[in-house]
This record gives sequence, structure tokens and C-alpha cells, in this order.
Amino acid sequence: MNPRKDLRKDVRYTLQVPVLYAWKNTNRNEQRVQGRTRDISVSGAFIWAAVCPPEGMAVKVDMVLALVPDAVRSLRLNATGRVVRCEQPASEGAMGGFAISMQRVLMHGAETTSTEGG
Repeated sequence: MNPRKDLRKDVRYTLQVPVLYAWKNTNRNEQRVQGRTRDISVSGAFIWAAVCPPEGMAVKVDMVLALVPDAVRSLRLNATGRVVRCEQPASEGAMGGFAISMQRVLMHGAETTSTEGG
């Protein structure tokens, strides 16, 4: 067995929040799927997902990083990047996921809605 060397340069933080991610399939149709982050860094994230975009695919992600109960605004992250790794489920009924290297990141305050954070 050849252990894979960890090539990450940035510190990863455990953060589990809902994420909406999107990519264009081979027919140029946009696929939009919900997942959940496992961890995040300043340059990437790992997303638990029922459907993984192909490795190398450009993706857009949108997630709420901080939501305070009864707050009017939240902290939102919008990013574009590329899928650098896909992981298949380890067992029946388990969730797979993918790693994204983020190239363009925009963090901003956004008005909260009743569907966020829930």
C-alpha cells in the first residue's frame, strides 16, 4: 500500500455547513446539487455529496458560513474552482464526496432567509 502524501499548504478547519454546488455537464446543462462541507481552508474545501462532479471539472459553490439565530444578515461564501479529487462511498449507504481547489472566492454579508442554516 502506498500512503498518499498530504500536499495541502493551508490549514483545514472542520466546518459542516450546507453547500449548493453547480457545474455544466457534457451537454452544457447546469447541474445543481446540495451537499455538506466536511472541512474548509482558504484555498479549498471537501464536500460530502451524493453526486460528485468529474475530476478536473469547473464548479461554483455557495455556502453560508455563519448564521446567528434571529440575525438579519449572515456570512456567505461564493467561489469558483476545480474538482481535484473524488472519493467514492466507503460502504453501502455511506456518502462520497469531492475536494475542490478554490480559485475565486467572494465572502460577503447576505440577508438571511427562513431556509438557510436549517
